[in-house]
Amino acid sequence: MMQFIPGLSHPKLAHARRWVTVNAEGQILQNQLGQFLFDHPLEAPPESDFLVGQLSDGGRLIDCYCRVISNSNAGVDGYEWVGLRKLLMTEDEALFLLTGAAVQLASWVRDHKFCGRCGGLNEALGHERAMHCHRCDLHHYPRLSPCIIALITRGNECLLAVHKRSKVPMHTALAGFVEPGESLEMAVQREAFEEVGLHVVEPRYVGSQPWPFPGQMMMGFHTQVAPDAGPIRLQDDEIDSAGWYRFDQLPELIPPIQSLSGQLIAKFVANCQQRYQ
Repeated sequence: MMQFIPGLSHPKLAHARRWVTVNAEGQILQNQLGQFLFDHPLEAPPESDFLVGQLSDGGRLIDCYCRVISNSNAGVDGYEWVGLRKLLMTEDEALFLLTGAAVQLASWVRDHKFCGRCGGLNEALGHERAMHCHRCDLHHYPRLSPCIIALITRGNECLLAVHKRSKVPMHTALAGFVEPGESLEMAVQREAFEEVGLHVVEPRYVGSQPWPFPGQMMMGFHTQVAPDAGPIRLQDDEIDSAGWYRFDQLPELIPPIQSLSGQLIAKFVANCQQRYQ
């Protein structure tokens, strides 16, 4: 099983080098076989080249580099540009983490060519993941936006919602950004009340997932609805619909297991199967 090791510095030398190519729209170059890691970079003028990290495959280490090109029409016959969401559905976790990191870092490099304080030209540092402005000595580091995603439960039922921004009627857990000065648990309680009008109690951390759409760190929770929470009240500008679903009567369209939302639902279902069956 492959493992992705992010970062610039690695204690062990790699046995090989591979390249992934990203365009200005954050798409990845892929061949007809669905492969996107290649022995050599695309022969097109690069906007930037950088090391993303390593893949570990059965003791074999592979240095993985990214080439960013500004010309989205560049490519070769038999190849196509694909979005990250397509790779989420088809690839294993290590490759998705690799491509997600490549796209996030490509966007960061592109958006930090110039210093946000003085307008000076930034330069990528070789020994750490940072852009440095020589004019004012400011260092710019990749930014991640902390987000919570919470599955609200009520006995053998869970609350699933369809968001207005969703292109398909996907029934999923509630999610939102963490506000300054707010703990993760506070964010869970606030988002639940804002989006569906429910008070929740006992948020329990389940796990996390990098989510490069465009640059979130998702932190997942299970939380119980308060006994006196009352009926669901939708936030009209955010939620299209929401309802309670038994663990064995879930909607047809729910997030895939590759996503943290899908994992929260699957864990809830597994717990209910042990308890109620």
